[in-house]
Amino acid sequence: MNKCPHCGGKSSFSPEEMECDKGLVLWCNNCGNFVNQTLTIETIRRWWIRYDEGEETIVPPVSKKNLMRLMDVEQMLNEEGEWMESIEIHIKDFRDYSYTEDKDNDKRTDEGS
Repeated sequence: MNKCPHCGGKSSFSPEEMECDKGLVLWCNNCGNFVNQTLTIETIRRWWIRYDEGEETIVPPVSKKNLMRLMDVEQMLNEEGEWMESIEIHIKDFRDYSYTEDKDNDKRTDEGS
């Protein structure tokens, strides 16, 4: 990724391991918004708690209504799971990524074809 999908600034991100579930999130060093790697339902649930308590200024990427739906689905999967003991839903954000091609990579790709 060459640009932040939020501010369009040049890629410069700080990784952070979420304390609640060890999910990895990247924070843009330009605008401070997140570009996630993977978010779990627990990460989003706790994010909403921090946001509601004023400890977080960025709105979680999943609405409270959809969070509740996902929690229900996760619970249903665990109650009805036949071959897995503990199912955890993970969310990955792929929207609005901006890529540019670099000439060295193009040459290697062309040579490998």
